[in-house]
Amino acid sequence: MKRKAKRTIPRQPKEVRKSSKNIVHNHDGLGTTMPPDKDVLLIYFDQKGEGELAEDFFNEHDARGWKTPTGGKIFNWKVCASEWIYNHHQDVKRRFRQSPFYSESF
Repeated sequence: MKRKAKRTIPRQPKEVRKSSKNIVHNHDGLGTTMPPDKDVLLIYFDQKGEGELAEDFFNEHDARGWKTPTGGKIFNWKVCASEWIYNHHQDVKRRFRQSPFYSESF
């Protein structure tokens, strides 16, 4: 059986990148708009029941320039936010277990 040649689409020249000053940000709420709009971020954290963590999350990531701790670019802030909330819950559990009032005999 003979192989057929693949048809390829000729590459189009890349478009000239527009200045970031003229770009209108589309805050669709999917988490891909970087940096996120603070109002959308507050709504997300409020829906997760952790509204008080939103300000800390925003300030820390804004100071980092919306990069990961290793320096990589963040593409979806909702993934980072969900990890942030999970780590917060784990830290609260850890502190509770270390408290003198914790007992495993329930």
